Amino acid sequence: RMARLFRAMPELLILIKGMMAAMRSVFFTLCLLAIVVYVFGIAFKQLVGDSVVSPKGHAYFGTVLASMHTLLLDGTLLDALGKLDKALKAESLIYLIMLYIFVLLAGVTIMNMLIGILCEVVSTVASTERDSLTVSFVKSQIQQIMHNTGLDGDGDGVISREEFSRLLDYPEACKALVDVGVDVLNLVDNMDYIFYNESGDDGQPVERSLAFGDFMELVLSMR
Repeated sequence: RMARLFRAMPELLILIKGMMAAMRSVFFTLCLLAIVVYVFGIAFKQLVGDSVVSPKGHAYFGTVLASMHTLLLDGTLLDALGKLDKALKAESLIYLIMLYIFVLLAGVTIMNMLIGILCEVVSTVASTERDSLTVSFVKSQIQQIMHNTGLDGDGDGVISREEFSRLLDYPEACKALVDVGVDVLNLVDNMDYIFYNESGDDGQPVERSLAFGDFMELVLSMR
């Protein structure tokens, strides 16, 4: 069922692959965030301590853990920054400036860096997946054209120079190659390179036939 779901919605698979590819970068970004939260948590605990309390009477920075929790929720995720801002401002302007510095570092810089990493990796994975899907489609299309037109008359699953020349007579095959960035005219000019890459006993190049998979890989490498 999951395989059918991924085939029906390839974008979902791209997102999952992107998340997996970004795990290392995301991990180190979160480590950097944890270090910043820890350092500022100690600073706020030492400077502010129990002097700033919430409306319910709980100290925002009573312990290092409480200080880190406050900075993570209110300073990084910006859950209730306004209440914390007013409480620190009432106590000291220096505390408020420290909070603003932390918000710029954690809430703005590092969190946006994390978003940028995810966007970049997902974009790269999406581009690779789209290219892979396009190449697979072109391979199946060329193979279907050869089968329907009888170009592979001997049914050996390999393609010769003659069969390839006849294949290029079909506009559908040329269009499929152009769709993946293959220059058909350049491909025709390099037919000798593709099909005469071996030397006989006399040192002269001899014609060879290629398995369809090897042929398509060689053609696509010339994009």
